[in-house]
Amino acid sequence: MKPEDLLQRLKEFLSGIPDNEVVSAFRGYKAAHPKEQHSILDVGFDLFCNGLDLAATAAKLTVVALLHGIRTAAGWQEKARAALEAPNSVKVVPIGYRYMDVVRFLGPWRGHAVERVTRELRDLQRLNPGCELVVMAHSFGTYVISRILKDSPDIRIQRLLLCGSIIPAAYRWDQLPHEFTDKTCVNEVGTRDVWPVFARVASWGYGESGSFGFKTARVTDRFFDYGHSDFFTDEHFERFWKPFIAHGHVTPSPWDSARPTPPWLLSVLGGLPLIKGVLFFLVAGAVIFALRLLGLF
Repeated sequence: MKPEDLLQRLKEFLSGIPDNEVVSAFRGYKAAHPKEQHSILDVGFDLFCNGLDLAATAAKLTVVALLHGIRTAAGWQEKARAALEAPNSVKVVPIGYRYMDVVRFLGPWRGHAVERVTRELRDLQRLNPGCELVVMAHSFGTYVISRILKDSPDIRIQRLLLCGSIIPAAYRWDQLPHEFTDKTCVNEVGTRDVWPVFARVASWGYGESGSFGFKTARVTDRFFDYGHSDFFTDEHFERFWKPFIAHGHVTPSPWDSARPTPPWLLSVLGGLPLIKGVLFFLVAGAVIFALRLLGLF
């Protein structure tokens, strides 16, 4: 059954139920349907309670762009496409760029990736006019999309899902050409993920939001007991990604309230703004000293 047909039937069923009985009636209705339809029904119930048109929301084509990290052989993209794509309603498109080695990742040579993804997103909008564009970005892909959000206002992203984010926690969401809210932007935080902190300490332009969150009203930080790439499982796709990608429903994580305090060393490294400056001056001093020994400075 198509999602729009399933939601239309749910709408017809709920419309005849008194307000004080709608929750219990929905539970019984949901239990009578196969398990694979439960996530769609949950989203439909949320839309119904908020006075939105279930069938119209489901019928609109959603195009999902998947952005990988520095590794080009991102097998999770094909796995995610198989799990998330739905005929006539959700189209999933993995987007790549040339190999991003560690030197380019840590240095200033990142423009080619931003340019490539910008072209691809514009082309997706041309090929699918009127679609809802959703971007799911991992690791270095989050940095790429943060640049595009600032510099390319013609690209209209309706929903954004980040994981393993290396965007600075102080990123100015309030200054973007198109506004995001905590219902349209989700940042999935791995509390065992050390790589965002490493990226922040080792280079310029990156941040620790994938380890600690953004802590802003415009983004929902959703915490998990994960490392950098532990998000890519069928269970996670089904429970947390499908409802958000298709209908903008943000499913809470049970780890949000259960997570422990971050390790003190990780917190210290994430909060030291002068590390890169210290490293720079140490390296610069060593170079000058060597040049003086050679009589070149």
